Amino acid sequence: MKFLGKNSSPEISAEQKRREKRMARFYAGKLKKSGVTALCLGGGGTRGFAHIGAIKAFEENGIDFDIIVGTSAGSIIGCLYAYGISAQRMLEYGAALNEKDIHNGNFLVPNDAGKIGRIVSDFIGDATIEQVKAARGKKFACVAVDLVTTKQIVLSSGRAATAVSASSCVPLLYKPVVLGELHLVDGGVLNNIPSDVCRLLGADKVVTIDVNPTRSSGTDKTNFISVFKAVFAMMGANSSINGIIDSDVLVSTDTSEFSSGKKEGFAEMYRRGYLSAKEKIPDIVDIMYK
Repeated sequence: MKFLGKNSSPEISAEQKRREKRMARFYAGKLKKSGVTALCLGGGGTRGFAHIGAIKAFEENGIDFDIIVGTSAGSIIGCLYAYGISAQRMLEYGAALNEKDIHNGNFLVPNDAGKIGRIVSDFIGDATIEQVKAARGKKFACVAVDLVTTKQIVLSSGRAATAVSASSCVPLLYKPVVLGELHLVDGGVLNNIPSDVCRLLGADKVVTIDVNPTRSSGTDKTNFISVFKAVFAMMGANSSINGIIDSDVLVSTDTSEFSSGKKEGFAEMYRRGYLSAKEKIPDIVDIMYK
């Protein structure tokens, strides 16, 4: 057995040395960006505050993406990020947000999903997705599900706030968003981690933020709300598997102790999202830069 002396330190592996040198070159601006990289933001209700923390870590480390795709809460944060809204501004808005501003909590009296869209319109007004793309040159899309055809719908044009409302429209809690013949609900019903949509938009590499890595799928309660939440959680878990597998880098943030429908704990979720993303920066640099 080898004992370390008082001033000794554990031996640094060759891989650690390689990464340290590579990160030093990255921060010195000596690496060249390679290919097209997308950021995929999964659904999770108010657990999406963790997405804001992740974006803060990306901002601090000079990580920028070519494509941004989101489902549900991920569509809200993704749209604002694509437009150029800073993580700090999102955090300040979230701190002042009242849950009643976005839903009444009554499953028997569904809300207008436009309440969700107001989060986006408070920042960018009636801007279209085309205008979101033009703001920083980033492709943006979000995912919803059509109740009529039961198929996934990728929203990549039209009024951004409406698209986000559709992508975040939790069935029963909100009335479906009607666009022409489409009756749209939350994209998490079929595709909670839409990395496949990132590929369709041209991404070579996908970085995914998953705010539901420890997925609870059961309940011993029999009341309507508990049963509904358990069923929706199971749907979200099942619709996340393929997206996770198809991701090149997965940033997982454990938010399991927080409700997906309440704001309580938002600062801690933000902090965890920040730390989880910061830890993955070397992996992200590896896939994005030569």
